[in-house]
Amino acid sequence: MKKYASLLLLLLTVVLLSSCEEDIEKRQVTFTAMMPNDDLSSFRPGCIINGVPATDAFNLTAQWKDGDKIKIYILQDEKVYEVESVPSINDISSDGKTCSFQFTLPKKVNRDKDYDVIGVTGVEVYIYESKVIGLCNMKRVSTERSNEIVLPMWFTAKKGSNQAKFRHLCSFEVLYINNLSDSSITFKHTGFQTQFPWYRYNASILLSDGKVGGKEEQSEAESDEITIPSGGTGTIVSWYVPQTIIADVSIDNAKLKAVVNGTDVTTIDAMKSYKNFTRGTAYYMQVSWDGTTLYFSNEFCPDSNHPHIIDLGLPSGTKWACCNLGANIPTKCGYYFAWGETTPKPYFREYNYKWYKDGDDHNITKYCSNSDYGIVDNIVGLQLEDDAAYVNWGPEWRMPGTAQMNEIMNNCTSQWIKINGVGGYLFKSNINNNAVFFPANGWYSKNGLQELENDGTYWSRFNAYSTRPDLAHTMCFRYSSMGWLDVATFSRHNGCGVRAVYVDKSRRICIKHL
Repeated sequence: MKKYASLLLLLLTVVLLSSCEEDIEKRQVTFTAMMPNDDLSSFRPGCIINGVPATDAFNLTAQWKDGDKIKIYILQDEKVYEVESVPSINDISSDGKTCSFQFTLPKKVNRDKDYDVIGVTGVEVYIYESKVIGLCNMKRVSTERSNEIVLPMWFTAKKGSNQAKFRHLCSFEVLYINNLSDSSITFKHTGFQTQFPWYRYNASILLSDGKVGGKEEQSEAESDEITIPSGGTGTIVSWYVPQTIIADVSIDNAKLKAVVNGTDVTTIDAMKSYKNFTRGTAYYMQVSWDGTTLYFSNEFCPDSNHPHIIDLGLPSGTKWACCNLGANIPTKCGYYFAWGETTPKPYFREYNYKWYKDGDDHNITKYCSNSDYGIVDNIVGLQLEDDAAYVNWGPEWRMPGTAQMNEIMNNCTSQWIKINGVGGYLFKSNINNNAVFFPANGWYSKNGLQELENDGTYWSRFNAYSTRPDLAHTMCFRYSSMGWLDVATFSRHNGCGVRAVYVDKSRRICIKHL
């Protein structure tokens, strides 16, 4: 009898072991793990608040190495479970970018229900309530210019996924500093004034010639300092790391903090709003010091090769130029034109207006819909040969239509600001947060330049009314206690600015009707 009992016990043990092995096998999960592509210039499209080209790209080398381990956490029903056996990676590819790893789901995880997988490498991690917290104090990734940069990696995946696409836990900040003062300065970047800051640490400081400035190795943000001569520029590359791995950080109206020549300063006009300070994203910014004030400069353009095409995400797809016709930066007023003329001039009178015969605004020779005002041709929009943007900048540019003017006003937050001491209206998109700046350029009447620095006037390509063909539409604004922004009308012979819109060849017909 004992013999049969022993055999039965042995059989049960074998069955249980087999069942256990089968259960473990069902709980095993295998991932292919990929490191990100690390040329920061590749992060630019669609995710830069203030774009500056990465002509001197800050390439990162993120590669798997023998001995690397990945800590795994499972999130299910608002509970977090740690995978006890930390998996080691294997099957590393020749370029170090891809590997594979395997782990077993904890028994408390119901493998038949949905769950999230959180993987972390290069960072110490612990569980607090239902969150995975990262203590970012381990070296993981290097750059071409420093071998001591801390850049932890992480990924999230859903049940059933077999690919782990790792991302940088950090955000990258490339800060370009322009010294506009008449003396040399020392500059320390101490972070951003925010309600919920990320942790800033480990910065590389680069001079304009690309050489590392200051100490060769600087691991503390407080020690980061750069000396910039009068009229010179400098570059600081910093890393920002969030406290938590799961939640994004929203940073609104961040103000840059710095120490210039030993004095704490903060930007007065914080023109950016990091609605989502996204992990793994590069943010490029330019700031200037004029001797008394620190401010963001060249807010909208990636380089000095103007004009740039600014995409505000507008419903029509219209893209605006970064600066006025005749200007080389967004803060310059540029040229002034009479409506329907393509050459700028120093003074504006009825008698020197191209489309008035003998200087008579009731003897219009083109673009007239009322016989009381001249020769009727019923042309209400400028033909290409009379479009100043087309003639001066080429076939991909046009003067905007009134619908496009109304569109930018209706889909952007407008704000009177000063940039480099120049007042004007900033139009910041409500759709993608990009922005364009229209300086207060005033206008020319027969009495000369009027309301410079207070008013802005920009021609549309449409004249105003069939009953008043001597008028044409403008987008106008005024800065005062009764400030306003609207599409209004001006006499065609007056001098106003032109801000062009870009015409995509594939959409040219649609844009012509705006």
